[in-house]
This record gives sequence, C-alpha cells and structure tokens, in this order.
Amino acid sequence: MTSRSPKPAKKVRPEKLPPSTKRSLAQSLVHRGPVLVLGTVILAFSYNFFGFISKYSVNVLFYDQWDFLRLFFGGNASLGELFLMQHGPIREGVGILADKYLYALTDWNVRAEAFMIGGCLFVAMLLALLLKKRLFGRLSYSDVAIPIMFLSLAQWEGLTGTPNPAYSAFPLTMMILYCLALPQPNPILKYSLVLIVNFFLIYTGFGLFMGIVTIGVFALQCYWQLRRFTSIPAAFPFVGLLIAGASLGSFFLGYTFTTSVDCFDAPRPGPIAYLRFMGFMLANFLGLRGSWLAAGVGPLILLSVVVVLGAQMRSLIARDHSADISLTRGVLLSFGVLYMASTALGRICLGPEAAQSSRYTTLLIPLFLALYFFLLSMPSGRLKGIALGVFALVLIPNALSVPLDAIKFADGKRAWTACYLQTENIKNCDQITGFVIYPSPERTGLRQKLDYLKQHRLSFYADSPPR
Repeated sequence: MTSRSPKPAKKVRPEKLPPSTKRSLAQSLVHRGPVLVLGTVILAFSYNFFGFISKYSVNVLFYDQWDFLRLFFGGNASLGELFLMQHGPIREGVGILADKYLYALTDWNVRAEAFMIGGCLFVAMLLALLLKKRLFGRLSYSDVAIPIMFLSLAQWEGLTGTPNPAYSAFPLTMMILYCLALPQPNPILKYSLVLIVNFFLIYTGFGLFMGIVTIGVFALQCYWQLRRFTSIPAAFPFVGLLIAGASLGSFFLGYTFTTSVDCFDAPRPGPIAYLRFMGFMLANFLGLRGSWLAAGVGPLILLSVVVVLGAQMRSLIARDHSADISLTRGVLLSFGVLYMASTALGRICLGPEAAQSSRYTTLLIPLFLALYFFLLSMPSGRLKGIALGVFALVLIPNALSVPLDAIKFADGKRAWTACYLQTENIKNCDQITGFVIYPSPERTGLRQKLDYLKQHRLSFYADSPPR
C-alpha cells in the first residue's frame, strides 16, 4: 500500500473565527500594537540621531571645552577637585568625572564624548518611557512623542558643537531617575534616592536648580504630614528638608559668582522682555525661529506652562488621588521655569535671538515631557486624541532636520584641524578657514594646550600620522 500524504489544513477565514478568538486577537493587538509602533519609531529616530553624531562630530576641542577641561592638561587633579570645579555659573560634577575616564580610554577623542552624550540621552529616553508606564499604566501610541523629544537633532550644539556632558545630558538623565524615585511606596527608600540624586544634580551643570525644587518637594511633604494627609512618620520629611537645604547650601562653599557673558546687567529690561525671551526659548523647541509665528506661539506655550503648573500646585496642596502624577509634573515644570528664568536673566543682554540657541533645547525636555503627561490626564475622548496627535506631530520637523549651523561647524572644525596639522599657526588657520576654535587664544593658553596634545598624541593628533 502506498502512504497517503496528509491533506493540508484548511485556512480559517477571519470572519469564521469564534468570537472568543477574535476578542483574543483584538486584545493582543491593543497591547502589542503600541509597543511595535513605539519600537519602530525608536529605531528610526535612533538611526537618525546617532547617524548625525557620526557624520558631524569632529575630533577637536572647541570653545568652552578648552576651559572646563583645563585640569586635564598636565595636571593630576583629584576626583574631588574635578567634581567641585566651577565653570561659569555652574560646577562640572559628575559630567567631568565621566570625561576623565572616557578621555583616558580614547586618547581624548571628542567624537567618543559626543557618542557618550548621545547614549546618555538615549538612556534618559528609555527611563522616561518607564516613568510614563509607572505613572499611567501600559504604553500607548502617543508615547512616540517621548523618543521624538529626547532624540531630537535640535539639540545638536550639545552633541557636535561644544560637547559637555555636565551641561545638560547628565542632569536630564538624573532628573528622570529622580522622578522615578518619587512614586516609591517605601518612604525611606524614596527619600534616600531623591536626596542622593538631588545632591549629584546640584553639582552637575544646571541640575543646580533641582536643589531649589527638592526643597519645595520636602516642604510639601512636611505640609502633608502636618495636615495628616499621610501616615509617614513626621521625622522623615523634616529631616529630608534639612538635608535638602544643606545640600544646596554646600554648593556655595568656595563658590565665586560669575556670569557667562560680559554684558550681564540684570534686571534692566523689565518683566515683559524676560517673558518674551522665555517665549522664544519655547518656540525654538518646535523649530520656530525669529518669526512672527515664534513671537506668537512662544507666549502661548509659556501661558500654558504657567496654567498647568498652577493646576499642579492646587492639586498637590489638596493632595488628591493623583498626587504622584501631579508631583512629577510639578517637579518637571518647576525645573523648566527656573531654568528658563535664569537663562533669560543671564542672556537677555545678547538680544532675543540669543533665546533660540540650540544648547538650551535639552533642558527644556523636562518641561515638554510634563506637558505631555498633562495631556495624558485629559478625559478620554476625541479632543484628547487630537491633542496628543498634534503634540507629537509638531515635534517631528525640528527633531529630524539637520541644522545648517551643525554642518557649518563640522566643516569649519575639519578645515581648521587640517590647516593646523600642516602649519601649526593658530592665527593663520583662523584667517585661512574663516573659523576659530577659541576666540581669545592667549586667554586660555591655546598654543600651550595644543602643544600638550601634540606631545602626548591626543585628540586629532592621535588620528594623524606622526610628523
């Protein structure tokens, strides 16, 4: 007898599936659909983001890097000296410690530093998604707004212009870690994590303003305890408040007040000028620069920020059922407002166009993340869906487009480096290329630092054959 081959199984049409199977497929799509879409967006934006860094980062120190890396030149500075080092109005903290080890491993490769900063922002994005999931439950389609914000090319200056991990990328990442600690149910663990992260934030770039925010957080916790809104032992929030105050106060030991610009003369212009400056900062996050549209949209966003922050404060004073969400939004918004106000105070003398610098973009992410979380709290319905969709869409153009200035900076750095390797004449290379890597070479001892790089085969000298 010959064996018969089994008959192929009949295909079951979707319309003939039993109702229970249809429900199962629908539920699977509901749960997996957002994850698949989000994963695709993350991959696409990561490819664009790290591809940009690879193409436009150049292995040469630039502008402020010659100053805040000064202790690396011929010195054996201790970790404590580096951590406490002041550059302008901020300290370098954790950022320069990361540079110390990275530079030792890579022969002072500035491209490696750019990738480290990019990697830090990528981690911050993943942490922000975790924060959203912890506060609101499962991931949703609208969460694509988070990778769009965190992996935006609008922040190019901090990546390929004048990389400095302490300035914004490290503070941003620590800030999200801070917010992840806030919903912890164990008060000892929560307060310990918040105070530890807060200390490192204070000493790392403009994370300094989180020191003020943390005092407010613990003052609120004390208020809740006095009003019997919480059963946490009274000593916990009051001790936390004392430690938060001491942490911020310690920052000013040995501190020298200084500004980043010579024209600083505050508060001269008046409140309207400062608010206008802050509005331009917010408009720049969406790619609206120097236009009537920026002048109109910026103040509207600023007004929205004030309204939402006020709503969070009212909710927190009453300590409603969504206290964790309100506290997280309040922390992120408060930092954003403090950062914008300080930037306006220090930079307004340069004119309103200074508000639209790329370097400010990264530290505005917490503010826009808080606005996104506010939209998520809207009542379900068509209006909420439209608001979330519009929010994500308006972020995309500025996040994906390669700024012309980034291309000019990269071309200028490459031309200057090639010129200097041939002539070793700073002034001539400035004139020939029409590009300078430091505006006042004598002030920072640029020639001596370049000689140090040559002697030890570091930075762009490590990339070139010995002469």
